[in-house]
This record gives sequence, structure tokens and C-alpha cells, in this order.
Amino acid sequence: MGARRGIWRRGRFRVWMTGRGQEPLIHRAFHEKTGTPMIDLSKYAGIGVQFEAETLTLSFGSGVTTAPVTVRSLDEVRPMLRDPECSGPEHLYTIYMDVKAPGVTEALGGRGLGYGAVVYNHGVLGREFLRSQGHVHSVAPETGVGYSELYEFWHGRGLVYMQSSGEDEVEDVIVVEAGPGEKVAIPPGWAHATVNIGDEPMVFGAVYAPAAELLYEPLRRRGGTAHHVLADGTLEVNPAYRRVPEARRQSPHTFPELGIAPGQPALVALGRDESCLDFVSRPDAFPGLWERLTRGS
Repeated sequence: MGARRGIWRRGRFRVWMTGRGQEPLIHRAFHEKTGTPMIDLSKYAGIGVQFEAETLTLSFGSGVTTAPVTVRSLDEVRPMLRDPECSGPEHLYTIYMDVKAPGVTEALGGRGLGYGAVVYNHGVLGREFLRSQGHVHSVAPETGVGYSELYEFWHGRGLVYMQSSGEDEVEDVIVVEAGPGEKVAIPPGWAHATVNIGDEPMVFGAVYAPAAELLYEPLRRRGGTAHHVLADGTLEVNPAYRRVPEARRQSPHTFPELGIAPGQPALVALGRDESCLDFVSRPDAFPGLWERLTRGS
């Protein structure tokens, strides 16, 4: 029997679908007021969420709330760029913090965790791919260990650039390219930035520790990360650093020892085991995980 095509209506979206048996597969929706395309990212997020590429915005499902949206502009990140006077898209990325969803909010809060999402524009900033300004997390006062963060990609392709410190002598650099359904964990104490290496907008969710302070000044003093990620696919050493090792490329991270299945949304994993994301808020308790991930196995 062939697949059926039609329109499924829910709330303010008109959703094109193809049906197989009893479970329709939703491919794309159209905002009823603007007619612009909406892409369903719920499969990768683990909660209801639609993405509007034209406006770089997300619309969450029933019962999901977020903090007020923040838009990061080109002028705000200029001090971190290879060419601070470059041209490029003015709207770089849209940030949704403190995402609260039925069934997971209490579990997150009880483990010292929060959840957010970011939508990146695409294009170039001078010779660099469009990217975040980059930062390093503060340390937990009771342990002296920096907080972690977990990225899970929903749409597009990104590169997570990680360097072992924000100082001018860097011991190690790791870059990980990831796409929908793939994850990258930030080792404690490592400075990092996220780069859109694709030709379309990029969206990812993030598990973070609300207690962590985001420290921008270490990278701002040096004009960004230890390498510039250029739009031709190469890495160029930032001359503001005294020591920069060759970057090591790794595959997206997996977490079998924590019971997180490949491709499983973090919020779904949390619903099954509330302790599985503790490495973000309590990184000191997971030395074996960080050794494995930084080693590249």
C-alpha cells in the first residue's frame, strides 16, 4: 500500500505529512499567519519544537516555556574575530535559555541542570565561518573543577572547537563536527566555541549548569580561540597565543557508560535515569569519562 499524503492541522501550524500505518511522519509545517516553512525538530529535541529558518526562531510545544529570547549580533562578537572590522550577517544567533518542559523540569533542577537551545545563522564573518564568540565556564567553588556542558545537534552541521584552557599557552585542541542526533560534551575547564560549517542555519540544544558563569574575557583578550576556523575548511593559528598545538579531530561523543543511547535526546535519557547527565553539573565525579573523551575513544 502506498504512503498517503495530506495536511495535518495542529494549533497554529499546517503540517505536510506522509503517513505509514498509524504513525504519520511530519516533514514540514507552515506558519498559518506568515506562510513561512516550519521544520519539526521534536525527534532530536525530545520535546515539541518547530524551527522557522527565515526568522531564526523556535516555537515550542504546549506547556514548554523559556526565558526571554536573546539575539547575539555581529557587533557583540567583533572583539573575538580574526577580522574585527569584517562584514557579515548582523543577526548571528538566537538564544533560548531556561527551557522548561512538562515531565523534565523538576528532574533538571534537582540535579543542578538547565536546558537551552540556540539557532545559528549561516554564512561567513570575513574569512571565518559564522560562529559564537566563545567562552570558558567558571569552576565550582566546592571542587575547583570547571562546569561542563552538553550540546546535542538538531539541524544543520556544526563544529565544536575546544581548547584545554583560555590562557595563551594551550596544551590541547579538539574539534568535533556534528549533525542532527549527535552530541558533544565540553570537558571541564576547556574554552570552546561553536561554528556553523554548513550552508543553512544550525540548531542545537544544550544541557548546562545554571550555577556556571560564562567567562568571555579570557578569549576576548586574545581575539578569539587559538585557531580561526576559516570558511575554506582550514584552521589558522591565532598569533595572539604563544603556544598552539595542532588540533585533533574527533567523532561526536557517545556515552554508553551512562546509559545514553546513540541519537537519544538528552531529555528522554533524563526521563529514564535522572542521574545520567550529572557529569555536566558534577564533572569532578566523572574523571574516567573526561579521560576517555579527551583521549578520543
